[in-house]
Amino acid sequence: MDLPYSVRLLSPLLVALTSCIAGTAGEVVPVAPPESCLTGRVSAVGTDFDPGTILRLDDGQEIQITGEEESFIRVLSGTVMSVCGEVAQSVRAQRTIQAESFKLLSVDGMTAYLGRLQQTDSSWQLIRGGNEPLVLLAGVSGLLREAEGTLVWVAGAWEDETFSVRSFGLLERMVP
Repeated sequence: MDLPYSVRLLSPLLVALTSCIAGTAGEVVPVAPPESCLTGRVSAVGTDFDPGTILRLDDGQEIQITGEEESFIRVLSGTVMSVCGEVAQSVRAQRTIQAESFKLLSVDGMTAYLGRLQQTDSSWQLIRGGNEPLVLLAGVSGLLREAEGTLVWVAGAWEDETFSVRSFGLLERMVP
């Protein structure tokens, strides 16, 4: 069956129009590959009844962090980290990242790591998640030693093969 010229011309136009407006009905439209990693400074924003967490990139852009990891990342406000997940754009033109994983990079300008504190023989080490290597620690204070077996962040500098702790924080959540 041969269709009239106007119908043949209209059909591709409808397909193009439909594809242009397909994302407007939903709340969020993906704008990057399925999983992206973004690095920036974490900031807690909002109020007690409407808290939010954003990642401020080096170029000044702000991306709202969402997902299951958001509340934990919020606790680390002020740190620099890499957050990985799906990047999308909300209807209100706000970029979001659905945090699936993250990696602590620095605290107060010092290199930092997140992990479970453990003592072995006469040394202290930080067990990080996944396939990340252990971090052999030096300068572990008495207060930090009391946190053995819990999740902590440590900040400092590398000296030979050990990481010299200059600052630390105790966290309640256990590493998976």
